[in-house]
Amino acid sequence: MVAQPNLSNLLKALKIRMFKKTQIIEKGIIRHINGNRTTVEIVKANLEECKSCGSCTDIKNEPNFIEIETSPGLILGQRVVLQIIDTSPYKSIILLLILPIVSLLIGSLTGQKIHFIYPQSQNIRMISCGFVFFFLSIMFLGIYDKKIRNKNQAHRKITLILT
Repeated sequence: MVAQPNLSNLLKALKIRMFKKTQIIEKGIIRHINGNRTTVEIVKANLEECKSCGSCTDIKNEPNFIEIETSPGLILGQRVVLQIIDTSPYKSIILLLILPIVSLLIGSLTGQKIHFIYPQSQNIRMISCGFVFFFLSIMFLGIYDKKIRNKNQAHRKITLILT
């Protein structure tokens, strides 16, 4: 008898895959130290591994640089091992696509119930409240994006100094 997966198990597996964080280990060379920021050139051992990873922006043989916080004892030209924690983009995609649409609908429904703005035209109230809620959600997403972008910078660190 073959066990059939139920809906709750499928949703749980989908949630784990969608919001999973992956740990990427890269080797690099210290190229520039400026105060509390260090620029590390990523050394690519195998182009096929680099294609599947996605932490670098380009797959060509051009050097890729990552800026991270400086650790004590770093010297230019040192070889280091980096740990990069890569988060799944699905949470941001869902927020970017779903939240504005839901906000537009909630604003339209709110516009139906409010009678002190354009009391003689329900359509104008629905449209104006819908767009106000829509633009407020876009502003919220902009603030959230700046906060998350700064947080993602902190997930890059030097774990080992090789030479």
